[in-house]
Amino acid sequence: MKDLQSSEVYEENYDSLILSPGAKPVVPPIDGLSEANNIFTLRNIPGTDKIKSLIDKKNPQKAVVIGGGFIGLKMAENLAERGIEVTVVELGKQVMAPLDYEMASLIHTHLAEKGVNLILEDGVKAFKQNGSIIELESGMQICTDMAILSIGVSPENKLAVMAGLEVGQRGGILVNDYLQTNDPDIYAIGDAIEVKDFINGNAAMITLAGPANRQGRIVANNVYGKQEKYKGTLGTSIQELRLLL
Repeated sequence: MKDLQSSEVYEENYDSLILSPGAKPVVPPIDGLSEANNIFTLRNIPGTDKIKSLIDKKNPQKAVVIGGGFIGLKMAENLAERGIEVTVVELGKQVMAPLDYEMASLIHTHLAEKGVNLILEDGVKAFKQNGSIIELESGMQICTDMAILSIGVSPENKLAVMAGLEVGQRGGILVNDYLQTNDPDIYAIGDAIEVKDFINGNAAMITLAGPANRQGRIVANNVYGKQEKYKGTLGTSIQELRLLL
């Protein structure tokens, strides 16, 4: 282990270890991304503070949100409420991929009515001029003052892999019904693990707070000797958008 304040590296003994590293935003190797300082991802409170700081200090007029999922639409809503002209770029044919297209089309209509520009079936090819211009795969170019990358997450599995723990095809840490990894003294929970879909029984990555909370409670019980099983994840969720009212 490493003390982040003193940089001291030391060993720590344990009887049971619980891994809960979460998931990290997907950041593709897009041309020009590393040179831009106005492109953000959102994972935690410090990330939120960086975005708010830029808005408060530089008063951007235009913003591009890349990705039309839960985080992307919430960011579009909050940016629009700050009076910023927002464009959402989504590679798929609809926002909110889990919805049927007929339901998503209602969101498309409302976004347009509320002044949010929506570009579907197009992806980002490159960031130019330090992120002030975004070039899409179609050739379209968008001028912007800031951009939010919200195209998905992947499990934070680096420590698990280094420790020799098994991971699934999509990188999720593999656990049994008791949330133990292939090392029975190491448990894993939350967005970093591969779960069983409660409906079809298939392996799935379902990054929701409710299941993670439940897993934490089960592991706490099991560490203290109670053999409690996690029966799987039912991936239901709610997205509230005041922008659409």
